[in-house]
Amino acid sequence: MDFLEIMQQRRSCRSYQPDRVIPREDLLKIVEAGRLSPSGCNSQPWKFIVIDTPEAKEKLCDAIVVGNGITGAPWRHNVSAFIILVEQTAKVMPAVFDHYKDTQRFAPGDIGAACMNMCHEAYSLGIDTCMIGMNDQNKMEQYFGIPHGADARLVLALGYGNENSAAKKVRKPLEEVCSFNKW
Repeated sequence: MDFLEIMQQRRSCRSYQPDRVIPREDLLKIVEAGRLSPSGCNSQPWKFIVIDTPEAKEKLCDAIVVGNGITGAPWRHNVSAFIILVEQTAKVMPAVFDHYKDTQRFAPGDIGAACMNMCHEAYSLGIDTCMIGMNDQNKMEQYFGIPHGADARLVLALGYGNENSAAKKVRKPLEEVCSFNKW
C-alpha cells in the first residue's frame, strides 16, 4: 500500500476490540515513526510515554477529559494501548528565537506531525488510532511523572477496530483547499 492509499483509508477509530493486545515491537515501530518526524530547528521537542498495562491504562482513562471535569471518550476503556505525546522545551536557533521571542513557536506543530506519523505507521501495521486532545494535566503529571510545565499535548489511542467502525468522513475537494500562487 502506498502512502496516499494509507492517507485515503486511515480514519479515527472509536470502536475497538478490547481483548486484542498490540505487541510491544509494533508499539516501538509506531514510536519510532514519531521519533523520526521533522521538527523546527530539529529540536525534537517531545517525549513519548507508551501506556500498555491495565493499571496504567485505567489511570490514563481517568485523566482523559472533555471539559469541566467531565470524563470523555466513552470508548477509551476498550483501547489496547495509548501513547502520550509530551511537549518539551524546544531548542531553537538563536536567530529563530530573536525573531519570534519564543522557543515553542513550532513545538505544537512538531507534536502534531509526530502524532500523524505514528497514526500512519500504526495503520500500515493494521492498528487503528484516534488522537485525543483533552486531558487533565495535573492527573497526567501525578499518574505518569510528567514534570510540571511539560505539556501532555496529545494522547494517541491505539487498538484493533471493530468491523463496524465508522467509515472515514468525506474530505473537502482538493480544489477547495488548494490554490497555486495566490489565494
